[in-house]
Formats: sequence, C-alpha cells, structure tokens
Amino acid sequence: MFEISSKKVDFEKSNTLIKRNINLDKNLDCFILISTDNANFWELLINNILDFIIDKISKKNAYNDFSIALESINSFIKKWESEPEKDIHSDIIISILNDRNYIFSNIWKSSCYLINDKNELVELTNKEENKKYFSYLSNGDLTNNDIVVTSTKRLLNYLSKSDLIDWLVLSEDIKIFNKNIYNILMSELLEENVLVSSLKYNSLEYLEKPSKIEVVKEHLLKFLDNKFSKNVLWYLLVLKDKINSQSKMIKNVIFVTWIIISIIFLYTILNWVVWITTQTETTVSAKENLVKARNFLKIASENISNPEVFDLNINKSKELITEIEWDQVFLADVAKINDDINILKKQFNKIEIFSETPENVIYSWDIKNPVEILKNNLKTYLITSNSVVWPIIPNSSPKNNIFSSLQDNEVFTDATFIWDNMYLLTSASKVVKFTKNWYFSYVDVMWQATWQKSKEIDSYAQNLYLIWNEDNQIYKHSLYWNEFKAWAKYLTPEDLTQIWEILSIAIDWGFYVLKKDLSIIKFYSSPYRLEKLIINKLPENYNIENPEWIIDLKARADLNYVYLLMNNKIWIFKPNTTDYKSTKSLTYIWQIEWEKDEIKDFYVNHDWEIEVLNDKWVYKITFEISDDRLLIR
Repeated sequence: MFEISSKKVDFEKSNTLIKRNINLDKNLDCFILISTDNANFWELLINNILDFIIDKISKKNAYNDFSIALESINSFIKKWESEPEKDIHSDIIISILNDRNYIFSNIWKSSCYLINDKNELVELTNKEENKKYFSYLSNGDLTNNDIVVTSTKRLLNYLSKSDLIDWLVLSEDIKIFNKNIYNILMSELLEENVLVSSLKYNSLEYLEKPSKIEVVKEHLLKFLDNKFSKNVLWYLLVLKDKINSQSKMIKNVIFVTWIIISIIFLYTILNWVVWITTQTETTVSAKENLVKARNFLKIASENISNPEVFDLNINKSKELITEIEWDQVFLADVAKINDDINILKKQFNKIEIFSETPENVIYSWDIKNPVEILKNNLKTYLITSNSVVWPIIPNSSPKNNIFSSLQDNEVFTDATFIWDNMYLLTSASKVVKFTKNWYFSYVDVMWQATWQKSKEIDSYAQNLYLIWNEDNQIYKHSLYWNEFKAWAKYLTPEDLTQIWEILSIAIDWGFYVLKKDLSIIKFYSSPYRLEKLIINKLPENYNIENPEWIIDLKARADLNYVYLLMNNKIWIFKPNTTDYKSTKSLTYIWQIEWEKDEIKDFYVNHDWEIEVLNDKWVYKITFEISDDRLLIR
C-alpha cells in the first residue's frame, strides 16, 4: 500500500532522534518522529506515546481515537513539565494512515509536506506556528503516487520547493528521493540533528464498483418481477396456443411481425437499460464526490491559517462540486456546499459581515441621492446631490438645505471642512461654500478663471487639495480671506509618470495616494518625497470587482488605522508606526461587509466606531480589534 524511507542527519548534536513505524491493524499504520533535547525524557515519552496509541486506535473511528490519544499525550507532557527543572523542548509529528486517509498532528518545529501527482508541493503545517501541545488534527485522502514528507524540522528553511520536486522527477524511487534530502541537509550548518521520513502512497482504489452487467441484471430482474410483467407473459402463452392452431401462411405473417416487434422492443429495452446504468453510475459517483467535497471543506476549515492547505482543499472541493453540477444531480446539496465555501472564503479573507439592528440606525429619511457623510464639531452632515442635510441628531428631523443655484445636471460630488465652513465640489468642477448659518455661495479662486477639473476634494489646516482628472496632479489652494490662492502643483512630472492614475487620496501628516493598481504610496511635501508602502498580508480578494462601485481612501492624524471603501466593503489597514512621518508599510487587518445595500460613504468617528451611509439611513458600526482580529459588537 505504501513505501516508506527514513533518514537521520546526525551531527552528534545534543538532541536525540526517535522514529517508530507501527502497524495497528490491516491497512492502519502509525508513524512517529521525535527530536528532544532532554536525554532523560525520550524513552519515557516514546513508551507513553505507544501506550496511548497501540490498541487504542481503530480503523472505524481512527480520527476520534487519534484525537483522544493526543489529549492523553498532552496530559503526560504537561505533567512532566510541571515538575521542577524538567523543562523540555521536543519536536514531534505523529501521523496515521488509515487505508488512504492520512491524519497527522505536530508540535514545535516539526513539519509535513505533500507532493501530489501533479508534482505540486504543499506545506501542510503552518510555518508561523510553534505549538507547544497537540492542538488539532489535519487529514485528507491520498491519491496514487502522492508523497508525504515529514521532518523534525522545517525542511523549507534549508531546501527550496523546486529542489524537492526536481529530485522527485529525476527519480521515482522513494529511497533515492530521501537520500537526496539527506545529502543537502548534510551540507548545511544545522543546529540540531534532523530526522526525515518520506512516504509514497501507491495503492489502487479500494471500493469496487458493481460491474455494468450486474447493474443490468439487477434492473432486468426488477423489471420482470412484478404483476404487470407476469400478466403479459401469461397472455403471450395464451396467444402462442392460438397461433399454433392457425394456417402456415398466417403463422409466417405473425412470425415476421413478431420479429419486427421484438427488435423494436429489444432496442427500447437496451436503451432503457443503458440509461438506467448511466444514471446509476452518475448517482453513485456524485454521492462519492459529495462526501469527498465535504471532507475537503472540513480540512480547509481546520487550516484557515495555512493559505496553501486552505486553497488546495477549497479548490478540490470546488472541482468536485462542478462535476456534480454538470450532471444535474443533488443540486440542493451542491447549493449548500457552495454557501459553505463562500462562508469559509470570507473567514479566510478576514471578512466580517454585519446586519442592521434598529438601535444602531442614527437617522433614516425619504430624501434622494445621498452622496457623502461628514462630521464637524461632533455634528453629522449629510450631503446629497443638491443639498446639505444638517444637523443629524437621533430622534429629530434635520433641515434639508437645498442649493438652488446649481446648473442643469450639476450635482455635488465631494465635500470637506475648513474650520466651520464646508466646501463642496460639484460635477462641473466648481467649489461651493456652506456656512453654519445655512448659507450657500460659490467660491472664487484668485488669478484663475475657473477651478481645475477635479474628481476629489480634501483639506488640511487652511488648504484645499484637489485631484485633477486629466493629469492626476494634486493641487493645493491656500485660503486667503474669503478666496483661495491659485493652484500650486505638488507632484513632479517624474512622479506623475510613476504614479500613473490616482483613485483617491487621504491626509494625515502626509498624503496617502491610492493608485489604479491598488498599490499605495505616501507623499510628503516637506521635505518632498514619495514613499512606496509595502502592504502586508493582503487577501486574495484585494482587487476591483466592479468599477462602478465607490472607491475612497480615508485617514486622519487622530486615527491609528487607514480605511478604504472598495467592493462595497470597508477595508482596515494598520500602519507600521504611529509616527505619521515614518510610515513604511501597511498591514491588512480585516474587512467589514454590508451585503444587503450599497455603501455610499462612511465616516470614522474614531478608531472602532464608523458611521455608514446608504440610500436609506445613517448607520453606526462599533467594533474592536484585538490581536489584529476584528469583532463587531
């Protein structure tokens, strides 16, 4: 059923290596690798492990029995460590092969890898984890020629993936493959002795499917074994006796007619049998694929923190589900598994979904075309296509201040505050001031006939900043009495070429600039420099799903996080430092998704509290971030 080869890389270091392969039952085997730095501990450890495993794990309940055995091993390790001066560090990996189902668990720096029949290498253990105790099991079905490599250390610290795969292609012999690993490890300066074991699975499928002849025989017997078929046979016998009493000519006519009818009937029966056989095989195959798809989902859910294992099992499950959909069977089960896949992918991508609750609705309305939500002096303002709704206070009706001087088809597109005055950008690239006395007026720019054509407006101190549509330049306009000075260009021609196209900007002590390729840079005006930011831990859904959806970057000097509205989700990133002038990178934290409605805009009251705008209301979301995990309250 399998071939196995083990190698010790022994440099006469202080740690002890132990290997055990035990046959527990027919086609049920256990493999143990141990590296321990406590010479007095290893013999006691291996004896206890064997006591907890031998005669304790059955073929029928291998997964559950193995879980119980690991709990007992954990109890033994904890009890040993609780005694004075008995601190230990042991790299252990224990695996079970039950027919073709491979189950394993590990602690500390031990590792496990799978090389599948497509010569793809997947690291099954999480390289960032150093578990002190056995915490969970990983399992999956092996296919013919799959190779599982286990080690007391992480092999990819010393070998590349291509090394392992190239050696496998050059030699199908598992012993030579293992020897190649040994040779390269011998050339490394290892701090400890290392134990490596490689297992090649080469068994055929166990389940024998019924042959087509048996299927046909079964359905034919079912067809004949009923009252209708028996009555038909009786009438045929009676008809035969009547035909025998007829003349030879009539018999010949009846005989020819009978042959024609028989051929037609036989053809019909054969078509029916073939259809039944095909349907039976399809149903049986689909049932097997459903079970496999659910198993792959279970493995994926247990390995959300391990991207390679998660993607591998999610993709296997999707492939099986696609086959079942193609056959148009078990569609309800397929829909359920597809829902489970979507939920798991949201968990994997760190997406938190929130649903509306009446107590979190700040304000609801009958107005049309909401555009943006802003706050100033703790008061909420709502901007629509032609008005400013203010003040928005729970359980009260605000005033809808309409600006009647807008030209035909001209609407408000963006807004910002300088002190107590709001400055609104229109679709005609004009700037309108709205005062706290509910007064609107167009604002002029000195030494310019018109404002430059812009798609976004922002402010800092007494300056307005506009992004120009045509060249993606950032223009600064300083307030001078009731007017603004003419533009001052911020970005050099060389930097404009590098930036290409700006989607959005946000200002703290510098400018966060979101580019069309979704990379983010930070621009500082004094002294002038561009800092290309590294974005860490990006999920697989970091892309523009629908260009029609709003994309808006938000940051402020009083916020610890950077926020992004994209794909109808609020993305949260954490800068590497709170020193805003030294930002080098952003780390993706989480996404907040509102599936029911399109998010028009949001305003961050402070970290952990956001007000969200949609077509119906202003809604408050409160959350907390602990250990870079977001939880909605």
